[in-house]
Amino acid sequence: MKLVIRQYLASLKERGELDALLPDLLSQIGCEVFLKPGIGSRQYGVDVGAYGKLSEDSENKVYLFSVKSGDLNRKDWSSGNPQDLRPSIEEIIDVFIPTRIPVEYKSEPIEICLCFGGEVKEEVRANVSGFLEKHKSNELSFSEWNGDRLAALIEKHLLKEELLPENCRGLLRKSLAMIDEPDISFKHFSQLAYRLTNTEGKKPKQTLTAIRQLYLCLWILYSWCRDEDNLESIFLSTELSLLNAWEAAKFAFDKKNKLAIATLETLNSIQILNMKVSKSYLEEKIIPHAGNLYALSHAVKPSCAVDVNLKLFDVLGRLALGGCWAYWYLAQTNEEDTHTLEYFSNIVSKYQESIKKLIVNNPALFTPYKDEQAIDLVIAMWFLSLNVKHWSDIHAWLVNITQNIYQMLELHDNYPTTIQTYAELIEHPVEKNEEYRKSVTKGSILYPYISAFSAVMGFQEPYETVKKIKEKFLPHCNFQVFFFDEESEKHFYRFDKMHGATLSDVCVTEPPKELIKQLNDECQQSDKVYELSAFKYSLWPIILMGCRHYRLPVPMHFILDLYKHTQNSEEVSTVDSTVSVAE
Repeated sequence: MKLVIRQYLASLKERGELDALLPDLLSQIGCEVFLKPGIGSRQYGVDVGAYGKLSEDSENKVYLFSVKSGDLNRKDWSSGNPQDLRPSIEEIIDVFIPTRIPVEYKSEPIEICLCFGGEVKEEVRANVSGFLEKHKSNELSFSEWNGDRLAALIEKHLLKEELLPENCRGLLRKSLAMIDEPDISFKHFSQLAYRLTNTEGKKPKQTLTAIRQLYLCLWILYSWCRDEDNLESIFLSTELSLLNAWEAAKFAFDKKNKLAIATLETLNSIQILNMKVSKSYLEEKIIPHAGNLYALSHAVKPSCAVDVNLKLFDVLGRLALGGCWAYWYLAQTNEEDTHTLEYFSNIVSKYQESIKKLIVNNPALFTPYKDEQAIDLVIAMWFLSLNVKHWSDIHAWLVNITQNIYQMLELHDNYPTTIQTYAELIEHPVEKNEEYRKSVTKGSILYPYISAFSAVMGFQEPYETVKKIKEKFLPHCNFQVFFFDEESEKHFYRFDKMHGATLSDVCVTEPPKELIKQLNDECQQSDKVYELSAFKYSLWPIILMGCRHYRLPVPMHFILDLYKHTQNSEEVSTVDSTVSVAE
């Protein structure tokens, strides 16, 4: 395990990675962290500052960390760059210690820690030793926190045996070993995440430690996936971990003590890592190829057309969800922070344009094979609908989808089905008759959502096509909509039990206003989505993430709140950040 951690540390970047790990490690050891990595403000050579003792038999000290990534060589030690380690230490001695040490620690001994994920190269060892010996005094000492020392401390304090049992360590090793088989790697990591975030019988402090361990394990998996250039396992693992960590950490939201604050900070770190992984995956693997005809379809390397269809709808959902997260961050940004506003605004626009390119250049997205692909479809349409300029594109997309489905039903050829198993799906349809069709289309969420979007956005043609589909081909099919219930808050984030309720026999054959009225009445009666903790604390993308990850239909409230917003606005330009669940 120490070798695994050691390799992980060596791969970490200096900013936002290695220096982000240190505060959690020092807090777990028992030190009080008084300075964390900052952006935009001068820290005079110190990346992390803490006070305390590292072991029972040591004395209390002020620890000042100057962090560098990888190995420490001559270039990183003193090459004339102000960011090198030697000038950073000189700045600590000349400026930080005399002027920036907190008043309560002024009389305490000080130790400057040279921190790096690798090791000191032999070429610079004599220079480092000579410099440290020259500046050492009774009040000032130095220490090296290299990869080996950091790995030992992490193993002892963050992955200690009584809190991360051997079987959990084995799951992490198996997940790392199977990165080239992402489904298997994710299976092992998901078991690890479930065990760590199971809060039954745990005290809040134990829960905090477990969430920190999960965060560290995610970073280890990410570093290995990044090295192997295969992000599939970490993409799925960060989604699942964020959902499970939310369930474990939500006890801390209404509390203001240090333990609660530390728990929420770690949860936020997992959320940021999820955004980082999603952005890497989408902007390295998907978006550059979305504008090229059939590029992503071909990249699936399919054994049959079903493979292309399943993967493309999965990618569509991921891209749309990544855009929803960017939109959420945009809504949280202060209006005075123009740089951040521009950054996230550009991401939102880029992801919306990429979705349209993805659809146009991969015609498989006009022909859903599985009814549950409505989940990815809804997230993508909702994200595109946030800007009215994309409404005509949504209309064209729905027209193509509904016309294609009509033709497939008429020809008994690859029409959407409720079949779940892959082996049965690639054989579908095994018979071209009414009896078989009835057996694999007993219920549907796909058509009600298409009708709902069409009614809300005023799209007559796709609405009428769904009506014809219902009357001509699927009069037996139960068109239904999913709602959260009283049990959802307890089971949604870990998905350890089925929950929710269903509205059956949605009236898509009635005029659009009647459908909207039926859905709106039910949304008012079944409003448990607003009682979910993710909604209460304004993190609505968590709900969309859980729906996509666990394959649950998106709450109809998202679509109906879009309708209410458009009705309350005479001129719709950009749907406000309060649409859906942030009002």
